[in-house]
Amino acid sequence: ETEKVFVIDDVAAENNYLSCSLKVKSEIVLPIFKNGIIVGELDIDSHHKAAFDEIDRIFLENVCKSISELI
Repeated sequence: ETEKVFVIDDVAAENNYLSCSLKVKSEIVLPIFKNGIIVGELDIDSHHKAAFDEIDRIFLENVCKSISELI
């Protein structure tokens, strides 16, 4: 919807967060673009708070770029 990366350090602090597991403590969500259109997303959960940093974000953005080239 926003076409932006979301990093949620503490999902319990989000009042609208829907978790697929009670063990999830943090999350990163990245859009996957193809020809400027979102065609998917990469959504990674962690059992630890604040598990994702800028290095993770950059790495995963590159993963999303690679995925978009394969589809």
